[in-house]
Amino acid sequence: MTTNACSLKGPSGVGPCQRHRVYATALWGVALLAIVAVPSRASARGSPSSYSPASRTVVPIRVHSATSSVSAPQNVLSGAATRLSGSNASVVYDFGKEVGGLVTLSFSGASGAGQQLGLAFSESSLYIGKDSDLSNGGASPDGALYASVSGAGTYTMPTDKLRGGFRYLTLFLTTSGWVDLTGISLNFTPAPGKSNPQDYANYFASNDPLLDKIWYAGAYTVQMNTIGSNQGRVWGPPASGWQNNATVGVGTSVLVDGAKRDRTVWAGDLGIALPTQYVSTNDTVSTRNAIAMLFQAQRPSGELQWGGSPFNLWGSTTYSMWALIGTASYYTYSGDKAWLDSIWSKYKLTMNFALSQVGTNGLISIPKAYREDWARVYPEGENIEANAILYAALLGGAQLADVENDAASASAWRTRAATLKSAVNARLWNPAVGLYRDNPTSTLYPQDGNSLAVWYKLTDSPAKDASIVRAFTARWNHIGALTPEKNDGGKIGTFPGSMELQAHLTAGDDVNALILMRREWGHMLSSPIGTASTFWEGMDYHGSLDPAYGGSFVSAAHGWASGPTFALTFYVLGLMPLGPDGRYQFIPHPGDLTHVEGSITLPQGLVSGSWDYSAPAGTFTAKLTSPAGSSGTLGVPTYGASNVSVTVNGATAWSSGAFRSVPGISGGSTDGRYIYLTGVAPGTYTLAASGVVAPPPFTVSMLPNALPPGFTLCAAEGGTCTPNGSQVLAYGAGAYVYRLISGPTPCTTASFGGTDPAYNVLKSCYLAPAGGPVGFTACAAEEGTCTFSGMRQVAYGRNGAFRFQVANGSIACTNEAFGTDPLPNASKSCYVASADAPPPGNWSRCAIEGNSCTVPSGQPLAFGANGAFWSVTASGTTICNSGAFGVDPLFGTAKACYTQSGAPAGFGTLCSAEKGTCAFSGQKTVAYGANGAFVYKTFTGGTPCTAAAFGGADPLYGVAKSCYLP
Repeated sequence: MTTNACSLKGPSGVGPCQRHRVYATALWGVALLAIVAVPSRASARGSPSSYSPASRTVVPIRVHSATSSVSAPQNVLSGAATRLSGSNASVVYDFGKEVGGLVTLSFSGASGAGQQLGLAFSESSLYIGKDSDLSNGGASPDGALYASVSGAGTYTMPTDKLRGGFRYLTLFLTTSGWVDLTGISLNFTPAPGKSNPQDYANYFASNDPLLDKIWYAGAYTVQMNTIGSNQGRVWGPPASGWQNNATVGVGTSVLVDGAKRDRTVWAGDLGIALPTQYVSTNDTVSTRNAIAMLFQAQRPSGELQWGGSPFNLWGSTTYSMWALIGTASYYTYSGDKAWLDSIWSKYKLTMNFALSQVGTNGLISIPKAYREDWARVYPEGENIEANAILYAALLGGAQLADVENDAASASAWRTRAATLKSAVNARLWNPAVGLYRDNPTSTLYPQDGNSLAVWYKLTDSPAKDASIVRAFTARWNHIGALTPEKNDGGKIGTFPGSMELQAHLTAGDDVNALILMRREWGHMLSSPIGTASTFWEGMDYHGSLDPAYGGSFVSAAHGWASGPTFALTFYVLGLMPLGPDGRYQFIPHPGDLTHVEGSITLPQGLVSGSWDYSAPAGTFTAKLTSPAGSSGTLGVPTYGASNVSVTVNGATAWSSGAFRSVPGISGGSTDGRYIYLTGVAPGTYTLAASGVVAPPPFTVSMLPNALPPGFTLCAAEGGTCTPNGSQVLAYGAGAYVYRLISGPTPCTTASFGGTDPAYNVLKSCYLAPAGGPVGFTACAAEEGTCTFSGMRQVAYGRNGAFRFQVANGSIACTNEAFGTDPLPNASKSCYVASADAPPPGNWSRCAIEGNSCTVPSGQPLAFGANGAFWSVTASGTTICNSGAFGVDPLFGTAKACYTQSGAPAGFGTLCSAEKGTCAFSGQKTVAYGANGAFVYKTFTGGTPCTAAAFGGADPLYGVAKSCYLP
């Protein structure tokens, strides 16, 4: 007998396919803002991007395949007769998207009494067949349903055999006669209570049709996961077939994890699915019913189930805390104080359950008995994921305590959060790698915990945010973002991937967030093995459904994968609620988009808006309509421009760096990235900003904090650089910022939007080399195809402005393949990295993967192959593997480690050995160090080449150093 791995149980009684997930939602008060257009309410309905049906009756749209003994298989689609003849007759009908419910078949005749027609179901084309894909969690296939046909009539599936999620319906005859089929229809059961499931409360639209489809696919995924509270999966598995009539929530509808299975409340999944449901359908009732079910079963200790009824699974601290975060989010979205009052004592009990696991250093330490989680490495001990979740729960809980007039809890929880934040950054941050460890002794640097730390602002500096999201991009492949903490490795977790999107946007890495959406979620929509409408539980490295979830047991409509939907609303559009009292923020993260519009629904009513960016005109315009009782903050992205002016309803609100009073707005400020207009009263506003110049979304280097090889000195600070056409200009000394220029440009901080990369040091400017990056070879012109052997890093662009992509064998040289246009309105090319070569710029190999490099502490090491590299600061002997570097820059390919020697980039003139004198006239910046480790200081008329002259800084102790000039 074949055993379904998903039915096996570990010591905790939980099978591998039931070890679930992790969360992240828009916290009340932990948010960002944005700007939107004023659409009509009707535009939320019947969007051309919507996957939801307009009625409860759904029919297949095409024939997928049929045997020769099926005559005119397409006829039934138009109400005519399709005949199935003989026991080998079968036909597969395609609904074109994920659907769920009860199928009715109509017949006009049969060859005689007792003809038997089977019905089998599949989400993916991979598992089309007569047994259905797996959903019941048992040891054998789900099998099929059978209709007895004796002549004209109908057959409707039994209600307990409701099929929650499928795209393909296989019909097959098991008897020797014939039947004439004249109709196939489905009673669509998800999102109960809506006569028109397509009637969304909110909407999203942009100038990118793919992103619009992604928003609606995430919304539809969660809508498919919203079921009748008595339509859950029965547990344990029935002896044969499947059964979907278990009670899984209170009320009439509930938000569960998956459409096909498990059809049960899992608190972690709510972390993603809950805000998706809010920004699309605003079905907060189904949200509440899910959370209420968990609190109903609470143990006296405060522990909540991590898998709700009928599974009734226990043993997860993280999932108990996700329920706390979900409660805070639900209250933010609904303002349902009566319900909050009713569960407040239970909420506090669960918070105390989590806090009982906090040690004397302020960190939660997960005991073995409570380590269940989504399918990741167990989060035992002082785990970054668990601590980030607790941090968010404490802050959200403190805000709820304020509402409940529970001052003692509010104060205690805020104090605990502050202590936890300090402890996490002291004990779990690894500055050499630039990521948080999974626990203090781990060499695992997880996607989930690092994403949550940025998203929930557990980090203590913008530099850490930037470091984390940059490390994330080094893990991407051509399908999406790798998840190193996934138990079986080499996988793309759509749950932590949803978290990573929020991290990129929180860190201001907007373009990369959009690129990841297009790459990973675009793949799920376009893949021929998917549903073309919903997002998956997980993927493997090559983009197939993750087999670790049990083959056909894997869910192709899983709410935890819907992160792009609320990321697009909360960040890209920028509308986010801050509390049930009508506070909201509206601050766009435009990325590479030029138009976005949409809406959210506050308890006070609809907030709608739009924004548009015109690069040629240098303008950013927005419209906003907000209801009575609301109060907002508007954010105008400056794109780094320093002389932005803003008008509101025709009156100047911001000019020359200062706020000007205008009706309906009480104040203004700026942080350099945005101009914020605060205290926005209810009403309609038209906003126009001028002087807004966005840099193109290019990337210049694959190793951090280093001037790329080939850049040449063009001016000292205060001088002027003149490019040859359009070229990237670098500005700095040891640390650099970049911009694209097309004409003479002053080498000043002002030219770079006021960003000073090396404060109090005299800087210089450098122009990028023409053509491709150093170490890369031209392989295709734009719109061509770059072909090569093996896995390689490929650059797309020109003259220093590139997007980079790891590809296998070939890649189209197009904006679409690389996610964005790095050099608008200019011809580009593709360049492929050399195979088996070190990073360009004086690097040499010190070890192959699996061996060790022994170098002085503080010396940079690079790890990778074929143009894809990551660097860390060594702390003595370093094992050459992804664990030591926190990133695998080229998964599945043999890599090596490399050390650097010689002069630092941009400082090519040796002026003295250590203990000598570096002599020069005038004022210059000097680099002091060796082997890639340098410090920089500005001197006049020369300097001793000693650590003392550089303020006692020794960049590489025990190694002979030198001094260099630009």
